[in-house]
Amino acid sequence: MRLLARLFLLAGLAALVLPGQASAGTKTLVLESAPINVTAFEVARGVRLAPSPQVDGYVVGLSAEVVDILGNPVAMEDVMLHHVVFAKVGVPDYTCSGIEDYSGNASALRAERFYAEGEEHFALNLPDGYGYPNRGSDTWGMLYMLMNHHRQTMVVRIRYTLRYVTGELLTPVKPVWMDVENCKADPVFSVAGTGGPDATVSRTADLRMPESGRFVAGGGHLHGGGVSLDVSNTSCGSLFTSYPTWGLVEPLPVMHEPGPMHMTGFADPAGRAVRAGDTVRLTATYDDTRPHVRVMGIMILYLATGQVSSCASYSSETPPTSKADPVTIGLLMRPAGRIRRDIRSTVVRDYAFAAQRVSLRRGATFTWRFRGGVDHDVTFASGPAGFASPSMRSGTFSYRFTRRGTYRLFCSLHPARMTQLVVVH
Repeated sequence: MRLLARLFLLAGLAALVLPGQASAGTKTLVLESAPINVTAFEVARGVRLAPSPQVDGYVVGLSAEVVDILGNPVAMEDVMLHHVVFAKVGVPDYTCSGIEDYSGNASALRAERFYAEGEEHFALNLPDGYGYPNRGSDTWGMLYMLMNHHRQTMVVRIRYTLRYVTGELLTPVKPVWMDVENCKADPVFSVAGTGGPDATVSRTADLRMPESGRFVAGGGHLHGGGVSLDVSNTSCGSLFTSYPTWGLVEPLPVMHEPGPMHMTGFADPAGRAVRAGDTVRLTATYDDTRPHVRVMGIMILYLATGQVSSCASYSSETPPTSKADPVTIGLLMRPAGRIRRDIRSTVVRDYAFAAQRVSLRRGATFTWRFRGGVDHDVTFASGPAGFASPSMRSGTFSYRFTRRGTYRLFCSLHPARMTQLVVVH
C-alpha cells in the first residue's frame, strides 16, 4: 500500500488522541507513537501517523527519543534512533512535490517535512517570536528507522516533546528541507573511499528561491565519515556550516558506521537573508580516504518570508577538533556454500543471497536480482571500495568490481541473516 493511503487510512484515529487545549501561552506537550516492534539484530523502518496538537498554535521547540512500552528511555546501546522525520500530511513540501517510498516507487504522498532527528539528536529551538504554524485539524505523519542491537525483539515507542504556543501571534516560519538525494524516503549515497591521504568528496544540491526572506534557524544531518555540511547563497557566500562532533560509543554488535554525537545548528532572530531568484546550495563533504556507505547529507532550515534588500555571507563557528575513529563492520553470519566461479548474478530472496560466496575476475560486473515480499539491499561491510544498493523488493542492482580484494557484504536491514563474500582476483 502506498504511503499516502497508509497514512489516511489511520487519519480518523489521530483526531481522537489529544483533547483540545484553548488557553493562551507556551505549553509542553509530550506525545508518543504507537508501539513499534524491532526484530533482534535488525532494522525497523516505516511510515505511520503521529499524534499532534488538536488546537491551533505554533511549534517553537521539538525533540524526540526512544522509550520502552512502559515509557522508560531506551539507551542507544539497546535500540538506536537512526532517524525520525515528522511531516504534515496533505501539505506540499517546500522542495519536493512527492516522496518515493522505501522501495524506490514513486509516491503521490504530499507531506511537508518540518522536523528530523538522528543520532546527533538535533533539537528544534526557534528564536523568540517565531513559530511553525499548526492547525488543530492538521494530520502529522512520522517516518522512522530504528536499529535493535539485542538478541530478542524489542517493543518501543518514539516519544516527542513539543513546546507549543497558543493564543498568541508569532512570525510564521516555513520548513525548507534540503537534501543531496531529495524526495526519497531513503536518501542515501555511498563514498568509495579510494582517495589519497586527506582526500574528501562533496555532493551538492541547489534550490532556486521562489521568495525572499530570512533563515532564522537550521540544523544538519551527516553520517559516519562526514566532514561538514554547508548551505550557501551562490550570490553572497556561506550562510551556515554545520560541523560534526565525534565520540559516540557504538553499540555492539556493530551494524553500521557510527554517526556524529552532535552537529552544530543555529538560531538567529536577525536571520540570514535570501532573495527571490537566489540559488541556495547545500554541500555535503565526506572523507574519501576510506569507504562510507549509505550516508546522507541533509539540512533543514526555517524561513521567515519577507522583503530583504540585500544578502551577505556569515562566518560559522570554528570546526571541532574531534575526529571519528575508524570502524570496521564485521559480518554477523559467516557466508556459506561452495564458491561460485561461473556466475555473474545471483538472486536475493527473502532473507537470503542465493550465492553467498562468489569469485570474480577484476573488471567483472555482478548483478543482484531482487525477488520477494520484503525489502533488502546489498551493503558493503569491508573491502577495497565501498558501495551499496538501494533497498528494494524487485528489480536489479549491478556493480563493477575494479579493485582486487575481498568484499564482505550484507543486507543492512537484516545483517544477522544475510551476508555474502565476493573475492576479486
